Amino acid sequence: MSKNIDNEAKKKGSNIFKNIISLIGPGLITAAVVMGPGSITVSSKAGATMGYSVLWAVAVAGIMMAMFSKIGSTIGLMSKESFLQTVSSKYGRVLAIIIGFSGFFITAGFQTGNNIGVGLAFSTMFGGSVGIWAIIFTLTALGFLWLFNDIYELLEKGMTLLVFVMIITFFGNLFIIRPNYGQLFRGFIPSKPEIFGLVVSISATTFSVAAAAFQAYTVRSKGWTKDDLQEGIKSSNIGITILVLISMVIMITAATVLKPAGIEVNSAVDMAMQLEPLLGSAAKWMFLFGLWSAAFSSFIVNAMIGGTFLADGLGLGDTMDSKWAKIFASAVMVLGTIAAIAFGQNPIQLLVLAQGTTIFAVPLIAIVMLLLSNDKDLMKEYKNKKITNIISVISIVWLVYLSYSQLVGFIK
Repeated sequence: MSKNIDNEAKKKGSNIFKNIISLIGPGLITAAVVMGPGSITVSSKAGATMGYSVLWAVAVAGIMMAMFSKIGSTIGLMSKESFLQTVSSKYGRVLAIIIGFSGFFITAGFQTGNNIGVGLAFSTMFGGSVGIWAIIFTLTALGFLWLFNDIYELLEKGMTLLVFVMIITFFGNLFIIRPNYGQLFRGFIPSKPEIFGLVVSISATTFSVAAAAFQAYTVRSKGWTKDDLQEGIKSSNIGITILVLISMVIMITAATVLKPAGIEVNSAVDMAMQLEPLLGSAAKWMFLFGLWSAAFSSFIVNAMIGGTFLADGLGLGDTMDSKWAKIFASAVMVLGTIAAIAFGQNPIQLLVLAQGTTIFAVPLIAIVMLLLSNDKDLMKEYKNKKITNIISVISIVWLVYLSYSQLVGFIK
């Protein structure tokens, strides 16, 4: 009798473990793909210069991202047309074109970060300039996009695995460094930041409105039905939560290891020093391979998002597989490379700035998403609830404030 009970308990425990893995696993993979060099650099620089004080900004951006990802997925499910074709039908082709260009330039900003990330890693490992490596990497990526897509998908899985290993390393390092928990918990209380530009960049890398809007395309390509929506949103929320936790862990690590040593993060090697408590002299190589992998794993996907937005906005194709989406994706890569070369005298500072500039175009996309999600004819029973609208309006006000502050900072 007791043997049967033991077997039943083991079976139940095994099923719970499998359910947890099936729930968390896709989220971990998503986080590894989305975690680009910009996220790593901005989190590292923020922790090294401002300590734990802006952890609240990551948490707030994560909540906003989860809400708009849900909105994007629901719009994709309920729309008979693609996202920007729906915008065109509801509000006119001009607005669809403006949003198409907005998505294009947002991803170009992130692409600049990807180019700098790979350039920093390779120039540190093998010498040469960031610009030269950015050119080599972009030409390689263009080859994969147009000629060797199957090989790229295989390589992308390998790069995602390396990013995943780096993520696990950061979590392991956390148990050795012993953060100041009093200051850490105070970091979740909103306060005026010492460097506002870094908070803008944190919001841009964590709360990516373009990625949230692109959920509408992803849902259509997967052929989701209403039965899939709740499970999909749950999986998305887990991925966002893991991404937020990773950003926080990197920030906490930098605040604990780099800030007391007076290291402000001006190179990839500076960032790598965070991992020395766990890895010692191997920290530099682990971090550089991780930084390169983070750039690689999001390089083509990011460009294809921008290409699809612009192609759809212009009415030239509404999927990632369309010819014009690939042409515009190629333009995103080239534009990101040109920016990395032209303004890459201080690559770390440019990487932070590239993430921050993406905030300019996002309020418009967020406003249109909010309007669509409150359209009774389109959304039917999935029209926004009151709490969704409250959080969405607060998010848009926050985005407008960040955009205004960033613009004032540039003018000064």
